Order: sequence, then structure tokens, then C-alpha cells
Amino acid sequence: MTALLEVQDLHKHFGGVQAVDACSFTAAEGQITGLIGPNGAGKSTAIDLISGFKIPDAGTVLFEGKEVQGKTPHIISRMGLIRTFQSPREWPGLSVLENLILACFEPRRERFWRSLWGPSRAEKERANEQLTTARAVLDEFGLFQLRNERAGNLSGGQKRLLEFARIRMAEPRLVILDEPMGGVNPVLGERMASAVLGFITAGTSVVIVEHNLPFIERVTDQVVVMAEGRVIAEGPFDQLRGNPAVVDAYLGEMPSYDDADA
Repeated sequence: MTALLEVQDLHKHFGGVQAVDACSFTAAEGQITGLIGPNGAGKSTAIDLISGFKIPDAGTVLFEGKEVQGKTPHIISRMGLIRTFQSPREWPGLSVLENLILACFEPRRERFWRSLWGPSRAEKERANEQLTTARAVLDEFGLFQLRNERAGNLSGGQKRLLEFARIRMAEPRLVILDEPMGGVNPVLGERMASAVLGFITAGTSVVIVEHNLPFIERVTDQVVVMAEGRVIAEGPFDQLRGNPAVVDAYLGEMPSYDDADA
């Protein structure tokens, strides 16, 4: 598998605390990579460094072979690497449908809004294509009936689904999902799992930071384990279950998806 994301010897400290310490791992194109570890392991800081929300003290982040460390988040997103946050973010005063249209990367978004004021035939056609695609994506995520609802009025679970729909609309090369299962009920969790797997089908590779290990076991191809700012293990989840360093980091036996269903 081709490495889409390469993190090389990343460092970040805050005062006397080394939050990320010589962190290195890769995420392959066409795969779902899990990034796990106990609280304080450095996962959140690592994805902040990768996505441009923090600047590393040292180290390199390569996305499609190009260095992105130190670039601003909007530049990195335009390169095709986007991220979510632990709490869903939306434009609350806009409709659900408008939120999807705004998720399109430039220059398509500019062409869409320009087409509303002085459209050429080509711009009209493109705007219609985007509306058709947005409606289809909303239907896929079970949000079509809410297309005219203000996004700020949605429930927490619906906002998470809207966030996933916006990712699908944006068509990034790689998305980093920050604890997407936080506060999600089991029924919605099933839909979330299907959505994550659907990203791969649509051509978007995925990195997931998540504490829900049964979910990680279910959807990931490879898992990176962090502890105390470092990567302590990598590999398929089944292979990591018996790794003493991983078990020790979690202070006991790692649960399985089957155990969660029992």
C-alpha cells in the first residue's frame, strides 16, 4: 500500500511537558488507520500538528509526498487533508442543505455562489450538479427530510451525521476523525461504522482517533498505538491484542468487538 500520510519524528512540548515525543507512523492510501492510546498519550496533539492547528517543534509531516508541517489548516485542507473535532461543527444558521453545498472545496464553491448572481450555462449546470449530489448524500445519511432545517436545530447525533455528509461532499483525499463515536448511541453507531467504511469506497482514506476499541477493531485495517507521546506499537488490531506494551498501556486486557456484543 502507498503511504498517503507519513509522520516522521514529530516533537511538541508545552513548557516542561513533552506532549509528542519522536512520533512516527504512516497511514496508507485506501485504508482506515486507527490512532489509539490512553488519555494523555499525545493523540490529540499529534493530529493538531498534522492538520496545522499546532506547529511542531521538530519533525516532518508528508501528505502525498509533500511537507505540510507548519502550514495553516485551510492550506492543508485545500491540499485534500481535512479533520473533524470531538464536537461536531456546523454553520448553525444555515440549512442542512446549505451546509453541504458550503463543504465543497474551492474553486467549485465560488462558482456555485457566483452562479446565483450572474450564471453562465456551464455555471448553472455545475450548480445543479452540486445540488443533485448534495440531495443524494443527504438521502444516503438519512438527513434528506431535514434538508431545509437549520443545522443548529439538529440533535447531537444528527449533527455528527451532517458532519460525515459534509466530508463526503468535500471529497478529501484523507480525513482525520477525532473521536467520532463520542456520545453516539448504538443505533447511530451502526450508521457511523457504515459511513466510515463508505469513505473508503468513495476514495477517501481515513485516520480515526477513538477510545471505542470495539469500533476500532471493527473498521480499521491498521492501528497505531501511542503512549506518553510516543508510538509504542503498530499493526492490525488482532496482532496488537497480545502485545505486552499495548496491554500495559491500557492497564489490562484489550476488549474485542465480540466481547462488546456479548
